Amino acid sequence: MRSRTSLRKKLAYTFLAGALLTVLLFSLVIKGIVSDYFQRQQTVSRQFVEDQSRQAVRANLTILKDRIQQTFSSGTIALDSVAKSGWLGDQMPRLSARQRQSTARALQTVQVEGKLSFVTIVGLDGRVAIRSTNPSAYGDDTLMGDYSNPNGPVSSIRHLIQTALGGKTVSGFEALAPETLERENAIENGKVVASLKDYVAVPLREPTNAPARGRKIAPGTVESRALALTFATPVLDSGGNITGVAIAGRVVNKDLAIVQDVQNILKDQVTIFFGEERIATTRKETQGGHKGESQMGTIHPNYPANVLSGQYEERTPRVVDGEELVGIFDPFKDLDGVVLGSLYIGRPTSLVDAISKAQEDIEGGIERKTTLYIAVLAFLSILIGVVIASIFSKRITNQIDQLRKGAETISDGNLDYRLKIDSGDEIEVLAEQFNAMAAKLHDSYQTLEKKVEERTRELKESQEAMVQQEKMVGVGQLAAGIAHELNTPLGTIIGYAQMLREDLSLQPSVNGSLADVDEVIEQAGRCRDLVKNLLNFSRRSTTEKSQADINGIVRKILSLVEHDFGLKRVHIYTTLAPHLPKAKVNENEIAQVVLNLANNAVDSMPEGGDLHVRTVYEPDTDRVCIEVLDTGFGISESDRNRVFEPFFTTKEIGKGTGLGLSICYKIVENHMGSMEFDSIIGQGTTFRVYLPVNAEVRVV
Repeated sequence: MRSRTSLRKKLAYTFLAGALLTVLLFSLVIKGIVSDYFQRQQTVSRQFVEDQSRQAVRANLTILKDRIQQTFSSGTIALDSVAKSGWLGDQMPRLSARQRQSTARALQTVQVEGKLSFVTIVGLDGRVAIRSTNPSAYGDDTLMGDYSNPNGPVSSIRHLIQTALGGKTVSGFEALAPETLERENAIENGKVVASLKDYVAVPLREPTNAPARGRKIAPGTVESRALALTFATPVLDSGGNITGVAIAGRVVNKDLAIVQDVQNILKDQVTIFFGEERIATTRKETQGGHKGESQMGTIHPNYPANVLSGQYEERTPRVVDGEELVGIFDPFKDLDGVVLGSLYIGRPTSLVDAISKAQEDIEGGIERKTTLYIAVLAFLSILIGVVIASIFSKRITNQIDQLRKGAETISDGNLDYRLKIDSGDEIEVLAEQFNAMAAKLHDSYQTLEKKVEERTRELKESQEAMVQQEKMVGVGQLAAGIAHELNTPLGTIIGYAQMLREDLSLQPSVNGSLADVDEVIEQAGRCRDLVKNLLNFSRRSTTEKSQADINGIVRKILSLVEHDFGLKRVHIYTTLAPHLPKAKVNENEIAQVVLNLANNAVDSMPEGGDLHVRTVYEPDTDRVCIEVLDTGFGISESDRNRVFEPFFTTKEIGKGTGLGLSICYKIVENHMGSMEFDSIIGQGTTFRVYLPVNAEVRVV
């Protein structure tokens, strides 16, 4: 015997499983919502850190620019005062060797105090009059030349001199060619130490942690150009006339003072780029043989291309040398608009990360508490679910047990037994249905004999309908015989009438009788056509099919029934499509379809009416449509689904077999066609027969 589990246990287990699943899903959803919330909070916090870092970097970039400008301006103010005091301008036209030496010493003092890399005085002809660090080198026009350099662009000092000779003071970044630096000397601790060209040259190398892509640096490569903040102002004599130009500059190459001061104040990474090269930076190597050394002289491995074209760029936080930075590249240009390099500020996000970390710690504690609360809530929910499942399952199983007992009583033959369940739910409805079923069984036992008699009568009527169909076949055969017999005398009548007409036409005195003879010929011909159509229709249907004229079939059938329909006050209207293509059909069967539809239409108009027959060709579907429309009483809504059922009819007993439309439907279906109808109560019905033009049909 197979072991069984009680329904009560199944209900309890099912309810408990549903509760467990619900609690689990609820817990997962809540956990997901909480996790998503904290994740969003972390994202917002992270965004806050990034925004704060960006704002700080923007502000620090402004400070860096101001710092550079202030440092340079403090050195050029004194030189501008000397150039416009008249003292230097009065000496320019007639400088002696002694005056040149003393003037150079004075300018050298201004240079040292202003932290300038060079100070040079140029005459009105553009030739050098005094070099502060090399007074013996004068009279050349080196500063007026235009130079080119294979390592990158160099600026035209000639443009600065010409601008200053026009009475304007100009300053800005310039890329100085080696030829410009060659005759200038560098000063260190107040003493001349070397040629400025050699002093500011920067040896280039690839950074250890990220070699430059697409550009290999050969050993010994040196950046001989100099990026300098330059200043040019006109030299005036005591009369205010321009007698020359004072040019000064501070070379940024290897100048760590500016970037180191900014880092000490702001704690940011600071780099000045000359093209893609770091010529002054606070960055240190973090690995390799140069670990701990400055990255000055290295090329940026992924220098932003848009910065090279002069576009400002803010970079999203990224890890550089193990530290996350928010960076800004701010390009700068010379007076001719050529992009020379950029200022870079990189701020570690760790400076504002403390706020984010504190918030994350708080959120982490809240998330752990939330998880604990969810677990406790899930346990309590399961416990409550067990209690509810036990109570509910017991109540349900008691009611189901009553249903079982009732079913056993009914199966024993006690059809008068009824259930009494008042639960107010689906089980009560089930009990009511059970009682209704028992009542129907009781009635069925009592009315079974009556139903058998009714089904026997229906079967007898179906047999009589089949007999009537056979009678119709016999009538068709009789009609064929009569048609054959009538054809001969009708032919004789038409022949003699035509001969009589020919004789009368030769006698002018009897022309009035010709109309009567013509009427005889016409009516006899009509009788012959009717007999011919009747003969064609009465022939036994074959399975052969051929290309037939649908319009011709319709005309033949309507000619047979025209007189009979006229007696019933039914007017026939035909609208046959011209140039209707022929369809491959069995002519007799299609004729039977048209006749059945026409007869049904007339039967629906006992008081007379209009019968419209129409043919249409549908090129899109390549099929012919035969439409039969009447103005009868229509088909009721309840009968529409049974129209094509065999032996279904709404006509009186003896006036219909219920086979006409079902036979039509079968014929059309065997021709690979379809039938449909529309009907409006009190207005009429329209039947449509669709026949394919080129389909390979089957006739069964």
